[in-house]
This record gives sequence, structure tokens and C-alpha cells, in this order.
Amino acid sequence: MLQEARWSGDALAAAVNAVGRENGLDLCYRRPSVAQWLAGSIPRDPVPPIVAEAFTRRLRRGVTIEELGLMPRSGLPGPRSGGTSDDAAASHPGAPYRLSALAEIPDRVTGTEYLQIRSPAPSRLLAPHVQAAGNTLALFSRVDHHLGAGAVREQATAYFELTIRPWLALPGTDAHRHALLQRAAGLAYLCGFANFDEWRHGEAQRWYRLSAALADEAADARALALALRALSVQALELGHPGPALDRAGAALRAGQHLPDSRAFLLGQYAVALAARGRPDDALRAVEGAEDALPGATASAPTGCYHAATLAYQRGEVHRRLGNLPAAVTSLRTSLRLRPGAERRSQALVHARLAETLAARGQLEEACASWQEFVSLRYQVDSARVERAAGRMRSVLLAQRHRGEAERLLAALRVGRR
Repeated sequence: MLQEARWSGDALAAAVNAVGRENGLDLCYRRPSVAQWLAGSIPRDPVPPIVAEAFTRRLRRGVTIEELGLMPRSGLPGPRSGGTSDDAAASHPGAPYRLSALAEIPDRVTGTEYLQIRSPAPSRLLAPHVQAAGNTLALFSRVDHHLGAGAVREQATAYFELTIRPWLALPGTDAHRHALLQRAAGLAYLCGFANFDEWRHGEAQRWYRLSAALADEAADARALALALRALSVQALELGHPGPALDRAGAALRAGQHLPDSRAFLLGQYAVALAARGRPDDALRAVEGAEDALPGATASAPTGCYHAATLAYQRGEVHRRLGNLPAAVTSLRTSLRLRPGAERRSQALVHARLAETLAARGQLEEACASWQEFVSLRYQVDSARVERAAGRMRSVLLAQRHRGEAERLLAALRVGRR
């Protein structure tokens, strides 16, 4: 397999480490580890699927752990290679984020039944079940906005598995089942976003794909478009602009007849175009999102879109195209328009604004925005916010001879205590 991939041991190790980072794993493999695998050692879960994903991307075909010879042997757990790699892997079970999975989702609804569930319960699916699912989705969404995904992820996923999934198997009218499928798609989307915010990308991708499947079964084009858009956002976050643009385009096709979602979908399409280096198309897409904004859904458990989000995406387009002054202006507009309840979004926009200012050499202004970020950081439970804090610390350490940088680093040290 190494020969087919034209990889050295170091190259494979680097690719595995990169896929691991996408899944929140701090893997530190090097050539000696690869030599051990070649000699018959098997790394602990979830590393074998990550190795398979690295080969899948390189060879552009599906590669399994069986094909690699990395199936665990009964009674013989994989040997510890020591240090960070095994410890990190042991705490993150589950399959990794897969680029190939993005192509498995349709961009139009087909009405296919995906969850083949049979319930032993004698009860029937009634209107109160549907209403309860909708109310719970709205509640989880509010908590996520206010406090971050860490405050809601486990509860939302447990509610889906223990309550919604059995309800989907209850007998009932077509109308009740259709309505429950729509709310189940929304809950799966929220579970996906919660895992995305917690940097659990393999889990997030699986929930987004389930949301798309439920939306398809419910013939809900809006929910399908939202799931495809979310997969685009995730792919771009992980550094895959090509797949991100592909999924953003699929989301637009799925929602082409939905005026209330057009701005939401075009905004992400614009960012993905900018990431692919297509400035004219990206700017046209931003203008299209602005034109469609009056018809957007401003408040909804999933897929809400307003002027602050559009301003942020406009800033991201300019930043990715290298127009940093325009990016700063748009990001400041986003903060001015952002609802106060959206603490996590406020924190992330402040972080992006500070990073952009620092890139322009405006460290004093960057530190002012970072100070706002720090004040919000401890109000939310979000791995994305913590990653932004890590980027901030790296920039400040490089500039620690500057007074404003040293003062902010000191404040961070006090905050940790």
C-alpha cells in the first residue's frame, strides 16, 4: 500500500497525524511507528480507521482496515506505542471524519426510508409527540447559542437516541410521521453542530449525514439543504476547500426553490468560492446573499440567518481573498449587529477580527478585540472558542516584547488560575 501510494514512512505518518487533528487527536507518529505497523503491530482504536482514511484520500478509492492488515486480533489489543498518540486515541472512540462520505448525500429529496426501526411499544405516534420534539429542539438550540455546545451536546444526542429514534418507529398517521421526521432532521442537525463545535468531527459528520437522510425521507428540501451546507462549513473548517465548494453548490441546488434559505446558502457558497480563489464569483455570491437577506429566516432552531451572519461571511470572503481592510470593516459590522445572546458567535468573531488586525500589524487594536474575546471565553463551553484562544496565545507569545501583548498574556495566566 505504501508503494501504491508512493509514500515514505514519514509521509504516511504525517498524513495520519493530519487526519487525527481533524478528529481532535494529537497524534505524533513518525517513521518508527510505521515500521512497527509493517512488522505486524496494530495501533489502538481509533487509529486504524484513521490510517485507512489517509490511504483512501491518497489513492482516491475506498481503503479498509482489513485491506491494510490492521484488524485487531482477538485477545491481543494493539501494543502501546507510548506517549500522546495512544492516550489521545483512547479518549476519542468512533470512526474518523471521511471526505468520501460527502459524495454519498443526494442534492434533491427522494423520499427514501433510512431508519428501519420497529418499536415493541403498543402506543401510537400522536400530535403531542411532534410538539414535544419541536419544543425540545428549540430549547436545545437556545442553550447552545447562549452557553456553547459543551452545555448541550450529550443531552441532545441522548434525547435523540432514547426518545426520538423509538418514536420514529411508532405507528401513526402519515401527517404525524412526516412532521416528526422533519423535527428529527432538525435535532440530528443540532447534534451534528454540537459535535462540530466540540471538534468531534467524525461524530459531527455522521449526525449531519443522518440529518440529510431524515430530511430526504421527509421530502424536506430545506432541511436537506441545511445539512449539505453544514457539511460544506465543516469541510472548509478542516482545510478541504474543494469538497466544501462542492457541498455548498449541492446545498444551493437542494434549496433552489426556497427563498427563506437562499441568503443562508449563498453566504456559505461565497466563502467556499473565496477559499478556492474565485474572487469574482465569490463577490457576486455575497451580493446575491445581500439581495436575498430580506426573505431570510431570522429566528429558527436551525438555519436562522440575519445581517450579522452575512457581515461575518462577507468578512471571511474578503479575508480569504487578501483584502484585510475590507475584512476588518465587515467583521466590525458583524459585531455591531450581533444579538447579545449569541455569546459564542460574538467570541469567535472577536477572535477572527483580532487575528485579522494582527495580520495587518495593528497589534494594539487586535489586543483590544482579544480582550473582549477573553471576557466572553469563560461564559461559553466550546472547543472552537478554546482553539481560537490557542491561536491568540501563539500570536501574543511571538509579540510578548510589546507591552499590550504581555499584559494580555498576564491576564490569560490569571484567568487559567
